Amino acid sequence: MWSAGAPTTTREARVLPGTKYARLRRGLGFDAGRLAFTLIELLTVIAIMAIIASLVVTMGQAAAQKKKTLAVDADKNKLITMISSYQAKLNYYPPDNGLLAAHASNLGLYEGYAATNPLIYELVGATNTNNGANLIVYNSSAAAPNLQSSDYELIFNRGGIANSDSSEPKNFFQPGPLPKEYAPYSTKYSPPICGLIVPADLIPGNTNNFWHYDSSSANRHNMSSYDLWAEFSIGSKGGKSTIITNGNW
Repeated sequence: MWSAGAPTTTREARVLPGTKYARLRRGLGFDAGRLAFTLIELLTVIAIMAIIASLVVTMGQAAAQKKKTLAVDADKNKLITMISSYQAKLNYYPPDNGLLAAHASNLGLYEGYAATNPLIYELVGATNTNNGANLIVYNSSAAAPNLQSSDYELIFNRGGIANSDSSEPKNFFQPGPLPKEYAPYSTKYSPPICGLIVPADLIPGNTNNFWHYDSSSANRHNMSSYDLWAEFSIGSKGGKSTIITNGNW
């Protein structure tokens, strides 16, 4: 028993076994002598965080790939509809590059000529003026409203646009191409001669990725009609781009 004036001493607070305080401490897993994570626990936490980060990155890449593919699909389907309307009205498919069929056996040249096609001009139509020396593109939003036939032939190896009329050609591109839908093949010509571009890069950062079109060569998947396809990157692995092809076959 404490008595007044007796010296005070420091006593260690003890928890008697079996009391509710002892049971509480055991239930919480409390260990007064253990105030830090072990090395194994730290490594486990780091491994779990790395797995979560990897899953987040993978999911982000998959979402980006799906977004690109959906955009290309939408553009492709729109072009297919316009080409079908063209064929229904004119009874033939839009011409491709004039040298494509002759170089079908050379894959490098074939790819180049397939990507250098006059599809945008065939779909919007043009009128021939000045005895065919000039081509006036029907829908002036389609890059160049006035073209020189000689420049056109140098790019597409064709003397003119098949969908042309002395007064008013048939315009299948409704509404007209937006600036984001085409790009010049070369800045050498004035006005520039353009082609339709894919809404996804072939090389990351290079937006001038042109649609491929073949309506004449023996390489076609669709021998009774035409091939329309896009080649684009869906990401990179090991420092190399992963390229896929999305076509109408």
